[in-house]
Amino acid sequence: MKINSSRNSLLRARNLRSARRSRVGYVLGSRTSKTSSSSKSSSTKRTTSSTTSSSSKTKQLAMYESMEKSANEIQSSVKKMLAIDNMSYTDDEAGKKAQENDKKNLLKGIKDFVSDFNAVHNGLVDIGGVANLAFKRTLDSIVSTNTSELKEIGITVLKSGELSLDETALEKADFDKVKALFTKDGGFAEKISVKMGTIENAAASSLNTLNKLYGATSTYNKYGTSNSYLNSGYNNYNYKNYGSNSSWYF
Repeated sequence: MKINSSRNSLLRARNLRSARRSRVGYVLGSRTSKTSSSSKSSSTKRTTSSTTSSSSKTKQLAMYESMEKSANEIQSSVKKMLAIDNMSYTDDEAGKKAQENDKKNLLKGIKDFVSDFNAVHNGLVDIGGVANLAFKRTLDSIVSTNTSELKEIGITVLKSGELSLDETALEKADFDKVKALFTKDGGFAEKISVKMGTIENAAASSLNTLNKLYGATSTYNKYGTSNSYLNSGYNNYNYKNYGSNSSWYF
């Protein structure tokens, strides 16, 4: 009886040790699992944050590049339109064709002007900041002074400050009134063009600052497309609507 009792005691002791080891293994496994899960979660958050930051920076560069490009194109368009006012035409068939061709080019120039004006205007609003909003107010002031004249040739000023073009109304408008706005020295178009020169330079300066700050490279080409890429990779953006973020400015 004493031998059996001793054996039973040994078995109970072994079972207790085995149970303790099992509990210790479970606890350690659980802690390791939690630590691993926490580490993965933290890593995911850091990666997501980094990706979002990179995307925002590239978007910011793209917005400035778009504004710089559109401001430059307005100046180019206005220069061509101003040249039309200095043209003289003969009364023969060749003269009439030349005049008709210039009118066609002027109307196209005005369409491009409206499109580029809205791109710059929206860029100033979306990027925000004291300087950009001051540029916007100046553009609004020039437009406001010519609201009635613009409406007569089919260009309406929207509440947002953008321009809305009725192409049919423009084509039917009094050509002399069209020329007065877009081909005259010191006229509406030239005043806008002068301000666009300032805006283009400011956008270029901001891009230079951003490139140094972000370690990015801007490949803007006035005669082609514009791309931006950060050290983390290359991105090609189109310049439509990126939303509004008033903190994006320099």
